[in-house]
Amino acid sequence: MDTLRSDVKKWRFGRPTTVKLTAKQYLKLINRGNMLSINYPSNVSYSIFGQTFGQKVSQQDRNKNFNRLLIPLGKKGVVYLLSDRQTHGYRVKVSKQNLAALKKAINKATVKMPINEQLMNKRPQIFYEQSVQVAQYSYLHNKQNPTDFVTALLGGKSPNSVDSKEVGDSTIYNDGTYKSLQVNHKNGTINFEDYSTSNTAKNTTSILTDSFRELSNLGNTPVNMRYFYYNPQDRTVVYRSYVEGFPVFNQTNFGTVKVQLMATGNKLDFSVYSLQVPLPSDKQAVTLPTTQNMLDQLQNAGYNLTDVKSVQLGYHWQVNHSSDSVIDLTPTYYINYNGSWLSLSQMLNADQNEDSSSEEAN
Repeated sequence: MDTLRSDVKKWRFGRPTTVKLTAKQYLKLINRGNMLSINYPSNVSYSIFGQTFGQKVSQQDRNKNFNRLLIPLGKKGVVYLLSDRQTHGYRVKVSKQNLAALKKAINKATVKMPINEQLMNKRPQIFYEQSVQVAQYSYLHNKQNPTDFVTALLGGKSPNSVDSKEVGDSTIYNDGTYKSLQVNHKNGTINFEDYSTSNTAKNTTSILTDSFRELSNLGNTPVNMRYFYYNPQDRTVVYRSYVEGFPVFNQTNFGTVKVQLMATGNKLDFSVYSLQVPLPSDKQAVTLPTTQNMLDQLQNAGYNLTDVKSVQLGYHWQVNHSSDSVIDLTPTYYINYNGSWLSLSQMLNADQNEDSSSEEAN
């Protein structure tokens, strides 16, 4: 990705022109050979893409949305910005394009998994064509003191100078005006509500920019946290921890940080825990079945596959049984099913010892 970004910054993008495709044409294009497909998990705007990749974006193109950058490797001069949600996109002419360094970086990749993309409930879905081996990891975790967030988010006030009360496993801090912060000591999560501001922006650029600003207000953002989900209807953005390119689930019931920019104020839900230092491990890699085999298992167990919104290879976050300062990350399939992210073993009830909690389908 570093090579990609440094190379693309040297290219010069023209004005995007709309490309209308049928579902069949869209699927054929994204599965075409000798193509590099860079996928965001949810939509971004052309403006934010331009800021990241050093491209000038005209005012009228700022809020064109897409989640996929498609680069033909055998033909210079064009790239595609595509949206899986609408199966349409944009064709962009490119000048000063040099693909040599990009091809070299791709050929040096140490992890290669044969895939194709198929439509699943009208959305493109990555299908792993062979069983895949994914490494297990263990990390020391860092726990930030919840009172640090009281000072950072409640106007610089110390925890002793604001009203607080204990409710069950939680402590609720209130600045006496429009802000409150609730710490759940059992789950290690914090809910912050700020009704001193309002949000009128509805376009993707403004919402993603404002949500990132709210994320930055929390202080040092872990380097392994990435953008994961955006819902334009309720203006919610979710950031999630990633390890070796795969998202981490079960850290909380919402991801790592969830930002909601409401008309009446802002809400943040986040975890005080973050992955810190990877530990040496002699654990063997986990072999996962093909995507089709996994879906067949679900169907044979009685699940209706039309209720499966998407499938994601990811890591299951679990506290180590021997040390509560160590987090074990086990690779598995996660399924977005009926509004929740559930692991394959949770759905099949194959592992009675695994945490039975689920996540919101963000």
